[in-house]
This record gives sequence, structure tokens and C-alpha cells, in this order.
Amino acid sequence: MIVMPRFLDIEASSLNDSSYPIEIAWSYPLGDIESHLINPYFIDNWTDWSFKSQQIHNISRKQLREEGISPRAMCTHMIKSISPGEIIYADGGIFDENWINVVFLEGLDAGVPPFTVKHSDTVMITLLEQIENDPIKRWKLYGDLKVEARKMVDGQHRAKVDVEYLIELWKLCLIMSQNI
Repeated sequence: MIVMPRFLDIEASSLNDSSYPIEIAWSYPLGDIESHLINPYFIDNWTDWSFKSQQIHNISRKQLREEGISPRAMCTHMIKSISPGEIIYADGGIFDENWINVVFLEGLDAGVPPFTVKHSDTVMITLLEQIENDPIKRWKLYGDLKVEARKMVDGQHRAKVDVEYLIELWKLCLIMSQNI
């Protein structure tokens, strides 16, 4: 049984400064994934919306209104699932960090997530450093593994599927690091 790092992905209303998360998924150490849509109608100032983004993630505001949970409920789920001080990895960099802060600011009285979001490249590259010292070759290898991992999952631009992709990518990096 492999215990792996935890991964997170977020789909958002747009990439604008006023954007907010509309779907969040995260993994557990054994690979299970939890995912929820967020209903933006609970927050008065969550009005930003990009139809271009909607075409990419295929999530409508109507679907969010009907199937989404409140930001408070999202925060509650995450707090129950992710330990205080734990690091969870996401490939959206500063965007994902910001969207976690946005949902916790609106959904939790304290306004601050009790866990830390870090870029997933850090955990992946650390594995690949064990087999490739040359940074250029290492990043090329990483790019090749990203292509392979993407082939292993069905679809993209939905939070759960993108977490599946990160899990598969980590497994490929782990396998490579063990083939010394």
C-alpha cells in the first residue's frame, strides 16, 4: 500500500481578479478523491462569470445553483478531511492558493485555511532529482511524464479528473525515481 501526497484541484468562475472557486476536489493518502461543486448564489459578490471558462469546464451557473454546496459547507468538508498544518499539492500555483483563500474568507469565520497549498511541481521534481541531475533534462522528463499521465485519465478541466491526473503523474514520477 502506497501512501501518497495529497493533491487538490480547483475549477473557477474565470481567471479574473474577481473570480471564485466553483468546484474543488482533493485526494486522500490512499488515492480516494472527494469533490464538490460550490453554489455561488450564497455569496452576494460572487457574480464574476466567464462563458469561455464555462465552455472549458462545462459547469453552468444553473448546475452550481442546483448541485453546489455553500462555501461554508465546502470549508467544513475540507477541515474534516485535511489536517491542520498539512501540505496539499496543486498544479494551479498562485491561482489555487488564491481560490482556497477566497472560499475560506467567505466560508469560515476565521477566514484562513488550516492547511497549506503548494505547487505540485515541488513534490514531483523532488522525486525526479533522484535520477536526473541536469535541470534541463529533468524538466524535459517531467514534461514527457505529464503527457503520459494525461493519457491515463479520461478528460480534464474538472476538479476530480485533474486530481486523478496529479495522482497518476506522481505515480509515474515515483516509478521513475525508483528505477535508479
